[in-house]
Amino acid sequence: MTGRHWLRRDVLLPIFYLLVLGVLLYWLFQLIPDVPKVADSELVRLIRWIIAAVYILLILITVRHVLSTYDLERYDPGNPTSLKRLMRRFRYRLRNRSIPEESLLVDLEQSLLQAHYRLEAENLQIGRIYRRSRPTGLFNRRHHDRVIILQHEPLNVFLVDQILQDSIRYIRSQSDKPSRRNVLILVTRMGDAADVASSAAGIVNFLGKFKGGTLYPLFLATRLQRLFYPADRTLLPRWHRLFQDWITYRLKRLIYRLPQGT
Repeated sequence: MTGRHWLRRDVLLPIFYLLVLGVLLYWLFQLIPDVPKVADSELVRLIRWIIAAVYILLILITVRHVLSTYDLERYDPGNPTSLKRLMRRFRYRLRNRSIPEESLLVDLEQSLLQAHYRLEAENLQIGRIYRRSRPTGLFNRRHHDRVIILQHEPLNVFLVDQILQDSIRYIRSQSDKPSRRNVLILVTRMGDAADVASSAAGIVNFLGKFKGGTLYPLFLATRLQRLFYPADRTLLPRWHRLFQDWITYRLKRLIYRLPQGT
C-alpha cells in the first residue's frame, strides 16, 4: 500500500465496485418475477443461487483484500500522516507499563544461554551476537541460528537501514558457520514518537530475505511500549517464520514478567 491515493485505489474502489454489482444483481432479481415464463423455472432458480454464492464469495475476497492491504501498508518515514498511522497500529503495542532496559537485556541474554545459544562475538556496529548449533537431517549436519542484540540511541531510518545491512554483512561473512535463520533485536530508549516511528518504518517495511537466509528485526521502543517487526513475511519459509515467532514470544514473555519499579 503505497502512494498518495492508496485508500481510494485499494480500499474505496473495490468496495464501490462491489456495491454497484450488488445493486445491479438486486435489480435483475427483482425483474425475474415479471417474466412468467422464467419465474418458476428450476434452471433460473439454480442460476440465482449460483450468482448469489459467487457474490458472497466476492464479498469475502474483497474484505480479505481490504484487510490485507491495510495490514501490509508500507509506511513512508518522511510522511507525518503515515507515521501517525504506524504509531496507532494496535498490533505493535505492548501493555502500558514501564520496561527497565537493563533488566530486560540481562534476562534476554540469560534466556538465550538457557536455550543453548553461546556468545559468538561483540561487534561495535551490531552489538552482541549469539549463535546456536543444532544437528539436523540423516547425517546430523550442523545448522546454525543467530540472534543479535543491540541497544542504540538515537536512531533514524537511515541508521536502522545501516544496522540491517551491517547485520546481513556479518552473517554472510561467517561462511564456515552459516546461519539461514537470524533475528536482530534492536532496543532503544528514545521517547520522541516521531523519531521512533521514522525508525520503525525501516523495520516494518523490511522484507527480511537475503541470499543465503533471512533476517527478522525486532525493534523495541521501551519508553513508548512498542514492539515493531516486519509486516510482510509471505516470502519467508514457514520454518523461518516459526523460529521468528518463537523468539518474539520469548521476548514478549520476558517483558511481561519484568518486575515493576526496577
